[in-house]
Amino acid sequence: MWPPLNYIILVNDILVTLIFIGEAAVTINQNGLFDNQNSYLRDRWYQFEFFLLINHILSCVIHIYELCSIWFPSLNFFYYPWFGALRSARSFIFLRFIRSIVRFKLPKKTIKLIMKRSSQQIQNVTIFFMFFVFSYAIMGVQLFGRLNYHCVVNGTDPHNVTIADLAIPDTMCSQKGAGGYECPGNMVCMRLELQPQAEGFYGQFSDFASSLFTVYLAASQEGWVYVLYDCLDSMPSFLAFFYFVTLIFFLAWLVKNVFIAVITETFAEIRVRFAEMWQTRETTSDHAYTQKLEKDENGWKLVEVDKYNRAHSNNSLFLHTIVTSTVFQTIMQLLILANAIFHATFVFYHDESDQIRKVFYYYVEVGFTILFNTEVAIKVYAFGWNAYISRGQHKFDFLLCVGSSLNAIWILYETNFFTYFQVFRIARLIKASPMLEDFVYKIFGPGKKLGGLVIFTAILLLVTSAISLQLFCYVPKLNRFTNFAAAFMTMFQIITQEGWTDVVIEILRACNEQAVPFVAIYFVAYHLLVTLFVLSLFVAVILDNLEMDEELKKVKQLKAREQDTIKTTLPMRLRIFNRFPTAPTMVTMKKVSSEFPLPKIRDSFTRQFADEFVETSDDPMQEIGLKVRSMLSGKGPSKETRITTTIRHVGQLSNKTILTSILTESNRNRALFSESNQHLANFTRSNTSSKHGKSGILSATSRSRTRGLASLKGKNMVEGFKENGDLRPEDTARKVEKHGEIDFKAFQMKRAHAEITRNRIEEEMRENHPMFDRPLFLVGRESSLRRMCQMIAHSRHSYDQNDGQHRKNSNKYKQFHDLLAIITYLDWAMVLVTTLSCCSMLWESPWPLTGENLIFNNFYLQIAEYIFVLVMSFELTVKCIANGLFFTPKALVTDVGDILTIFIYITSLIFVIWMPTHIEINSWAQLLMICRASRPLRVYALIPHIRRVVVELCRGFREILLVTILLVVLMFIFASFGVQLVGGKLAACNDLSITSRENCTGLYDVKLFVTRLEVYGKNEAMHPSIIVPRVWTNPRNFNFDHIGNAMLALFETLSYKGWNVVRDVLYIRHGAWAVIFIHIYVFIGCMIGLTLFVGVVVANYTENRGTALLTVDQRRWHDLKARLKMAQPLHVPPKPPESAKVRCYLYDMTTSRWFKQTFAALVVLNSLTLIIPWNVSEERDRKKSLLTCTLFSALFNILFTLECLLKMIAFTLSGFWQSRRNRIDLIITVLGINWIVFHFLFQLPAYFAGGISEWKRLTYTYGYLVVILRFFTIAGRKSTLKMLMLTVVMSMVRSSFIIAAMFLLVLFYANAGVVLFGMVKYGQAVGKHVNFRNGREALVVLFRSVTGEDWNDIMHDCMRAPPFCNWHPGLSYWQTDCGNYVGAIVYFCSFYLIITYIVLNLLVAIIMENFSLFYSSVEDQLLSYADIRNFQLIWNMVDVEQKRSIPVRRVKFLLRLLRGRLEVPDESDGLLFKHMCHEMERLHNGDDVSFHDVLNVIFLYYFSMLSYRSVDIRKNLQLEELLQREELEYIIEEEVAKHTIRQWLEHCLKNIKAKQNNTLGKMSSIGSTFAFPQQDVLTKGVFLTEASPDEESLQGDKGSGKKKASRGNSITEIVTEAQKKSVKREADKIKERRGTLRQMQMGTYDELEEVEEDEDTDAEVRRSSFEYSGSDVIQMSHEKQLEDVKTWWTLCD
Repeated sequence: MWPPLNYIILVNDILVTLIFIGEAAVTINQNGLFDNQNSYLRDRWYQFEFFLLINHILSCVIHIYELCSIWFPSLNFFYYPWFGALRSARSFIFLRFIRSIVRFKLPKKTIKLIMKRSSQQIQNVTIFFMFFVFSYAIMGVQLFGRLNYHCVVNGTDPHNVTIADLAIPDTMCSQKGAGGYECPGNMVCMRLELQPQAEGFYGQFSDFASSLFTVYLAASQEGWVYVLYDCLDSMPSFLAFFYFVTLIFFLAWLVKNVFIAVITETFAEIRVRFAEMWQTRETTSDHAYTQKLEKDENGWKLVEVDKYNRAHSNNSLFLHTIVTSTVFQTIMQLLILANAIFHATFVFYHDESDQIRKVFYYYVEVGFTILFNTEVAIKVYAFGWNAYISRGQHKFDFLLCVGSSLNAIWILYETNFFTYFQVFRIARLIKASPMLEDFVYKIFGPGKKLGGLVIFTAILLLVTSAISLQLFCYVPKLNRFTNFAAAFMTMFQIITQEGWTDVVIEILRACNEQAVPFVAIYFVAYHLLVTLFVLSLFVAVILDNLEMDEELKKVKQLKAREQDTIKTTLPMRLRIFNRFPTAPTMVTMKKVSSEFPLPKIRDSFTRQFADEFVETSDDPMQEIGLKVRSMLSGKGPSKETRITTTIRHVGQLSNKTILTSILTESNRNRALFSESNQHLANFTRSNTSSKHGKSGILSATSRSRTRGLASLKGKNMVEGFKENGDLRPEDTARKVEKHGEIDFKAFQMKRAHAEITRNRIEEEMRENHPMFDRPLFLVGRESSLRRMCQMIAHSRHSYDQNDGQHRKNSNKYKQFHDLLAIITYLDWAMVLVTTLSCCSMLWESPWPLTGENLIFNNFYLQIAEYIFVLVMSFELTVKCIANGLFFTPKALVTDVGDILTIFIYITSLIFVIWMPTHIEINSWAQLLMICRASRPLRVYALIPHIRRVVVELCRGFREILLVTILLVVLMFIFASFGVQLVGGKLAACNDLSITSRENCTGLYDVKLFVTRLEVYGKNEAMHPSIIVPRVWTNPRNFNFDHIGNAMLALFETLSYKGWNVVRDVLYIRHGAWAVIFIHIYVFIGCMIGLTLFVGVVVANYTENRGTALLTVDQRRWHDLKARLKMAQPLHVPPKPPESAKVRCYLYDMTTSRWFKQTFAALVVLNSLTLIIPWNVSEERDRKKSLLTCTLFSALFNILFTLECLLKMIAFTLSGFWQSRRNRIDLIITVLGINWIVFHFLFQLPAYFAGGISEWKRLTYTYGYLVVILRFFTIAGRKSTLKMLMLTVVMSMVRSSFIIAAMFLLVLFYANAGVVLFGMVKYGQAVGKHVNFRNGREALVVLFRSVTGEDWNDIMHDCMRAPPFCNWHPGLSYWQTDCGNYVGAIVYFCSFYLIITYIVLNLLVAIIMENFSLFYSSVEDQLLSYADIRNFQLIWNMVDVEQKRSIPVRRVKFLLRLLRGRLEVPDESDGLLFKHMCHEMERLHNGDDVSFHDVLNVIFLYYFSMLSYRSVDIRKNLQLEELLQREELEYIIEEEVAKHTIRQWLEHCLKNIKAKQNNTLGKMSSIGSTFAFPQQDVLTKGVFLTEASPDEESLQGDKGSGKKKASRGNSITEIVTEAQKKSVKREADKIKERRGTLRQMQMGTYDELEEVEEDEDTDAEVRRSSFEYSGSDVIQMSHEKQLEDVKTWWTLCD
């Protein structure tokens, strides 16, 4: 095209090649060629540079060869255009440019480690994504097969189809009775034999490759609906709906979002490692601060920088005061706003007045420019030039001033080159809102990350555009790569995904058949790269910018807790009673003999003597122990602890009880509210204290509330006392000093005080205001009617999972019971009634025109309406009587959800009473119908989990509003520019051959759209056409004639929809300059603006989930707890005994890695047999191929049968059945064997029976279902796939309520759409498959709109208004085919904004949360999956019978078998080991313990041991967890210390008695002692064995010769001393035992049981908490026993 450029490129390539050769020579000379790791051919970067050098040399050779073929034709050099593809790799030179400007300051080893981890995660997630793509590909092949049946005219040749043979539009079909679309009578359904290029590749399932390509394109949510419609026409509708809805949900919404989670996690790690790189390297200058610290004669003070600069200059003080005043800044903001509004009022009318008004607007713009230039001049004079230009805001203002001044020149004003500076002036309005300004700075302030990402994306586009230009510039009839600009626009369009499938199909059709697979792989790989990685990087950067500093998170945690703690006021609706005078209820005492009249007394005082009391008789210390067990086991209090006794006090007993209760409450209140830490002792009787003191909670009566101190959990009232009741203020001080800066007890006190204060205020109102807590001010508080209504309204399902008969199987149906218990029975009934009513509304339809489906004409629909209104009336009446309407503590109307409930009821009631039969468009009756359509939202108020979703979204309304305002400002800026650039210039004649408006008259032929197939006669003379008039008009869907239409067009573009159409129109009519405008907007608005929604919604979700303020360590701790909760025992059977050699061999073989990988590969190979459709029609075309696939599948099924048999022999049948995966494999294997029998052996009987065709259809379906089921089992064979599958499954579970909330909202929009657009006539988008004729069709349309598939085209069809439709006054909406112009804009824009931009992004947040939960690292500082897996393996060794529980005595062996970070060191952690055994014994009182019981105790131990492993675990805990941890640590410490002292004293007394007995025995029978020494030794040895190891821990070391009889002064010192004095003999014994265990077969338990017997024999005698598990009976000599007795005697003295 440009011959001189050919020579310039050659010279440039030669120069660059020579430079590269010289560089390579220097590098080889310095580092060597292949000598060390940094040599030229061994270093990775040098290898890449060598690759570039070879490509440049090859490029030069090919270029010279091309020129020689031109210069010297006589040489007969033939240059083929595809030779240019060999030169495409030169474009990678841009990577050298990136490497030269980006320098990492971290060591190479660290960089390699990060890259290795991130690449491994990305690789695993890509495999997981391809697993789903492959799954849907093979399902598509078998479910749909060849979609090539079309409606054609009779006599059509299927091998030679013309455009005239097809229906208009072309429609796929099925045979009669097959469930699809049936052709009209004058056409037939025929199978067409077309080439893949003619069919278009997309939407084909004829083989695995085509299906794979179709599934990937459909997963991009682009063009998938057209494939869906083809499947609907060819197959039964339920198959197509199930396939594509699940495909979009899993692939597009769940699995692809896992990439965002991976990139975000990787980016977070890189951010931490590369923190130095992101920090600014410049020195901090003075102008970086707004204030300075300055000293004068009055002392130090803060002085503004501007004032400081002004004081040292000669500028005017008066001007500085003016420009810094609020009035001046407000005036300038108003002028900017006036300028923006004035320009937004310009409207193009396409007549002569446009030019005149444009001149007027020009002069006004010149006036505004002068005003703003004057502002800049005044500021420069007031601040001084250096001070003025040093600020970034002033730089921006000065740049706008210069650009708008140039734009004020008329010649430049006409060209619109500098219009950008004029329209960007509105960006200064961001300064008007400090909140918006801070948000913008938070996002765009750290510009290095976002700017670097933008540069990276631009370079990626340049590289891929250059490569694509070299690859496809030679392809004939392909105009998308003729030059670099066209290639750049094409690759940019693929990034935005708008119409990218059409681009790829066009390229594939232009290429030859052999190159199609490679071209498809190229563009799919590019799309995968830019959409799943590059766009995820934008989300990661936005989320990182929204992330708070770690220390700031901790401060905000404390601040949030304090705000929650100090809430002591009642709601405003209850505080209204404070405005009324108090009037307590008074009663008169009667039947009392007295000479004097008694005054009236309060009714509440008399009730405490007559009403029933609810009392408890639990010991406080006993309940503390129960609370410890419940904390360790993760279960609530047992049923026994909740049983209360109801008694009625009479006479003298009543007086004593009331007095003791008052004394108890007074003492505890003084102890609670005292400012010091000293607590008063309880002077009441012990039995009274035990009755009324439950863990420090105030005594409970029927009129007092116990929840005031419930949060103290028994700690605060006990913690201030010693064992003997003395005060102990020093312990509290020690605790705070020990743990750091947080005063946990102060938080507890504040929380309890706030709760008590709220209860006290409520009780005072209840007592002093008779109308308080009286529903409707009519129903009494204690009336029988209210009690009955409360019973109806508050009854809910309860399930005691700790009951004796349910304790072992408490978790079996726990989730089901929890689901039933989330709301009351009445609410469940309303959910059912509301659901049935919403289902009945789906059948309401204005179609057919007879009106039989309208509600006022359908008796059954009316019955459903009446039932809903009646049931809701009953519900609201009962709740109103039970709880009150508004001015009661538990009123019916308390928030927006309750207001919505009342609104729905009122609209339903009005509709039932009115039941309009004539409903015009935009009438009050239609508005009532739309309000009635909000009935599905009633479920929001009924189910608290769905309501919580809405509340969480509303809590983030501020951030979402800020993003919306920011995008509106961006749209306004570009809309203003678009109005001035192309306003009034986009109109053209619909006949493209006419270029002037004067000639745009008359009629012309328009070719109709018939088909996407490439058939003979398409776009030629025989193509069907119609005659239409020529019209001079704007494009159909957009124009820039005024600011409203421009912003609507840009809002559609913001969703990536239709922007390519805008680009093409602008390019055709205004050239490349206008195209730059739309590309910049799409890049800024879509790639950065839309990711703001993702970032804000994710940040808002994490904040409401309580994880936004978590530091990195706290988040990892949160994930660790969730992992422990979800961990389950492995279903691995035990290893057979050594005597069964065959079984041992098979066991080792079946559990080996190569065996598992082999059968995993067989599963994949078995799935590849489905590469072609298994159906009867395929037999006629590819009989041999189909037979080969079925035979191989049968062979694989036989091998899988062999696998199951080998495992059954190795594991035994019971052991094999224990694993769920084995059960599934066995079931699928049995199904496969059945298929082999039915398909291969029963064909002959079916043939003779005459039903061979139907039988084969059945067996083929049966066969491919078995193979598909087998393919899904591969997810359980690979740990990575299993982990990621758990991520998706848990995301589905956790997002179930979000999906339910989204569905209810979509249901509301569907019902409203039927009312608004039920009869709109067909157009470009609205048609047979896309309409609002009924609620079911509307749901399909809205689901398509959620994916963004041409939602704007549907909106424009629904905006049709007269005169383009049939309407006249007096017609109802079902009697006209018009839409609603304003209603369509509000309807579709609000729907797309709420659902796509907000609700769907919640799925991203959930997946990111679950991904961090499941995808832990082996290098995790806390526990990782490897550690949990180690525990699971050890558990399987001990739990031989796979009961998921083991006896307590086996726990000791399990703890000793642990390895890795969970291993218990003998010498350092011996005391903690004893603690663990003690807690396990007390957990179930010697009963069996479950998997999670042991894991939780080990977790508690590991928590304590992290201090030894240099991990500060306290920084990982949230404040709530810190408070709970304080309570648990204190309770365990007190219990263990008291138990230790008590046992020590008991054994001392026992030793004293033993010494006395031994002395008497020696004196009386000294002769017998010498006669039978062995018996005496044995007897004394047995006696000493019964002693607790605590005695031995207090002895001196053997051979030390010193007697250590010192006692600690406190419990803490005793525990510390006991921890330091470990017994060396027991340590040696434990080491010997561990050596024995290491020599054992770890897969069996037979030997472990033998070792266990030694311990169990004396375990019945001693149950000490500090003995080492598994210790043998120590046989000592007689002299050693006497020495020990003397030592203990001395200690006890």
